[in-house]
Amino acid sequence: MTDAITTELADRELGRRLHRIRGAHWYFGNYGDPYALILRGQSDDPSAYEERVREAGPLFRSRIGTWVTADPEVAAAVLGDARFGALDRAGRRPEEYLQPSRASSLGLDRAAYARLRRVAEPVLGADAAAEWRRLGEEVGRRLLGGLGPGFDLTADFARRLPALVLAAWLGVPGERLDAWEKSLRVTGPLLDGLLCPQTVAATRAADSAAEELRTLLDEVAAARLGGSGQGATARLISAGAAPDDAAAAAVCLVLSAVEPTTTLVCDAVRLLLDRPGWWRRLCDSPDLAPAAVRHTLRYAPPVRLESRVAHEDVTTAGRVLPAGSHVVVLVGAARRAGAPDAVHADLTDAPAAELPDDLWFALSGEFVGRIAETALGVLAEAAPGLRRDGDIVRWRRSPVLGRYARFPVAYS
Repeated sequence: MTDAITTELADRELGRRLHRIRGAHWYFGNYGDPYALILRGQSDDPSAYEERVREAGPLFRSRIGTWVTADPEVAAAVLGDARFGALDRAGRRPEEYLQPSRASSLGLDRAAYARLRRVAEPVLGADAAAEWRRLGEEVGRRLLGGLGPGFDLTADFARRLPALVLAAWLGVPGERLDAWEKSLRVTGPLLDGLLCPQTVAATRAADSAAEELRTLLDEVAAARLGGSGQGATARLISAGAAPDDAAAAAVCLVLSAVEPTTTLVCDAVRLLLDRPGWWRRLCDSPDLAPAAVRHTLRYAPPVRLESRVAHEDVTTAGRVLPAGSHVVVLVGAARRAGAPDAVHADLTDAPAAELPDDLWFALSGEFVGRIAETALGVLAEAAPGLRRDGDIVRWRRSPVLGRYARFPVAYS
């Protein structure tokens, strides 16, 4: 009885915090604040709001209290400056009530992510990329082979592919795959929840699912100590990593990889199908998949918002930002600045756009890009007649990723 009361009180307090910031987004959005309108997460295409931020100058001060930029030079300066971190100098996020579950390893600062990257270093690099590609081709063909002529690109392919590749690579036992995939589906809102409050139910469910994933990966690490573990987790421990560190690095990689990969694959397919000439060229030359991914990273990056906090006074765009200032980069808007219209771009003339290698992407960025390329190659070879087969639906409250809820396709 006491536990139930404690849980109910905690949920009420969480609900008040989430509703308070959600209410602020709606309130300031009603008065035309473009960043508040972006954070509402009610539009499939926030580019109109992004352009209003750009028109306001290189740094826009939202009434929410955040500095926002769509300027490519300011964006590069902020994201490349070590004086900006994910947390403030006291180790707090700008909005404490949006603190993710500790089990997710998504509420850390740059130094902690750099340490996890060093922990994972023995199993990353060129050999890992080659193994991801091999597993991606194998899993992708198997998934498509089990589908009919019509399927949901999001649920049946784009999300399952990275989830199953990571399971195989990390050494998750086959009998745990159903639980693994279910937990990953439920954790989908975690990255969006860093800036946009989710419902209490979704927040609690995502945190619980992250804890379940951490428990599962702890078990995978423990199996290596018992002499029966396989996969990258086991190799990490063999290389000297503490089991707790190996599991933390693994869960951070997984939670920062699966949803961005899903979104990137769906965005890339959408970009290609909207330009039939591009899709035909990819089908004729699947080795153009990396170029297609780079075009997508320019026009529709899978992470739309990057959040940073100034650790000291920083002068940016001629303005002094005091220590503790919260700055958000509109990644898509900054990358599109000065770029040719996608309608007139040439698929073979790929931009230099890449995924970031900072914060959690220090662990997962390479995986996201390589698996997206592999997914496009497999689709082009196995389903050259791919076409849309219904309305595309995106989740609400997803301003960071623009997550897909449904992407019906068919092929013959």
